[in-house]
Amino acid sequence: MADNFSCLDNMIMVLVDPSHYGNIGSAARAMKTMGLSDLRVVTTKECIVNDDSLALSKGAADILKNARVFATLDEALEDITLVAGTSARMRSIELPLYQPREAAEKILPHIANNMKCAILFGRERTGLTNEELQRCDIHINIDANPEYSSLNLAMSVQVLSYELRQAVLRASELPLVKNDYDDGLRKPKHSDLEQFYGFIEQNLKDCGFLKENHNGSVMGQIRRVYAKSDMSAHELRIIYGTLASMLKHRH
Repeated sequence: MADNFSCLDNMIMVLVDPSHYGNIGSAARAMKTMGLSDLRVVTTKECIVNDDSLALSKGAADILKNARVFATLDEALEDITLVAGTSARMRSIELPLYQPREAAEKILPHIANNMKCAILFGRERTGLTNEELQRCDIHINIDANPEYSSLNLAMSVQVLSYELRQAVLRASELPLVKNDYDDGLRKPKHSDLEQFYGFIEQNLKDCGFLKENHNGSVMGQIRRVYAKSDMSAHELRIIYGTLASMLKHRH
């Protein structure tokens, strides 16, 4: 069973612009209780380890001290192949929507096959922005009491960490399925997808379809189309190569 739980090493929790140091420590504690260890924080704060965060991390100071800090979300997700965004409110972003247990089941085959996956947690008061949700492959909503649905940051991390551990536990009676993900099934890294979207956006500007000061709504829709297609890294290379070849020979 220990070998099965080792796949949780491929699971990353990303806190986006948390406002309270103590919540970072509490999130680290929530992760450690369920066997997760990779914490990333997107923030302009120079250091996230202080008296407040250490006090609330309790026995998880190692998770807190080893957490990596990034200036931008794209940097934090550069090596990630599947990104899930959490939100208490339904937004206009038409992402595939899952409850925590469903999301954990979808994530499990990826982390079991040594692909890094991330769950994003937004700001305590406002959550993730629509632009940040556009960086995600799936959307997770915790179905709480509609009359009082307020979950603090650490609670949300605890719920998702628990469901991920339970997903591994349910699969522990059988060997975790190992697929040949190098043969066309491995998911593209976030950095590769962002390069692809940048390529599309720049060429749409060059041909006049997008204006330089466009508001991003068209690109948002394009991102959703590709997100719903659930492309493999191999399929992304084919599409990227096809479009590049068409542009090269358009004259």
